[in-house]
Amino acid sequence: MLGILLPVLQGAGSVALSLVAFALALTWPSLLGPILRLRTDRARIGAFAALGVVLLLAAGILYAVPGVLLRDPLGLLLSVPVAALWVIAAVALVVRGMVMEGAARAISFAFAVVAGAGVLAGIVAGMLAQRELPDTVTPTGAFLLAVGALAAVIFWARAEEPESRPAAA
Repeated sequence: MLGILLPVLQGAGSVALSLVAFALALTWPSLLGPILRLRTDRARIGAFAALGVVLLLAAGILYAVPGVLLRDPLGLLLSVPVAALWVIAAVALVVRGMVMEGAARAISFAFAVVAGAGVLAGIVAGMLAQRELPDTVTPTGAFLLAVGALAAVIFWARAEEPESRPAAA
């Protein structure tokens, strides 16, 4: 009995964490108002840093959970519903990113990319687990996402710079 209950609880916990992460990915701009109403700059900087850490943890959860869910023996049976959930959420984040501007747009697209990459890595990790091969896809994908995120932040920061105009003679 305990052998069956423990994987079910582990799976339910992973799904609950991922639902909270998706909810945070969709609703985090509502936290900007209270943060901006803080009285000191130090408090606002601390609150924005904490929000950034929470968003980073949520993105990590969205990347890792499909691999955790799909590694058990029944993982391939779960692959269609898990992939469908992640694809629906990624599409919702893309649509949300299309209607938003600024940082909310960039973060929505980033979460959509992380969710899509997570489900692909999870399906491949599940297939590797079925064949009892070591999972090298999940860490490699996480590294590539981190490098891509760094490049995207640099590209996005460069796009926001005002263009230099030649001085009038």
